[in-house]
Amino acid sequence: MIKYLWIWMGAALGASCRYWLANWTSEKWGTHFAYGTWIINLIGSFILGWFLFLNLERGVFQANTRYFLAIGWCASFTTFSTFSWETFRYFSEGNITFGFLNILANVLGCLLATWAGVVVARLF
Repeated sequence: MIKYLWIWMGAALGASCRYWLANWTSEKWGTHFAYGTWIINLIGSFILGWFLFLNLERGVFQANTRYFLAIGWCASFTTFSTFSWETFRYFSEGNITFGFLNILANVLGCLLATWAGVVVARLF
């Protein structure tokens, strides 16, 4: 039962961080492009890549940390469902350029961010 408390705490924090960062990016750069979703996905991919490499390859973290960070925080912080909706909306509105830009920015960017997380983790 204690693992669920770790997951719930991580999820509450991740969702709160997501909400704050999405609002901040909207205020700073506007809403004509999904900057918040993109940045959130990059950060979440980096952290998950860094964490899982250190956890799975090196056994650095305890199980409670995995529950909190990977299952709780990252899962509620990253925004794949939002990414999907925003991409669908771009295409539905006829904005093909932003639709493909959103796909490329998120998919390629997040793969690179995951790779960067693993590279940074290997330094430890």
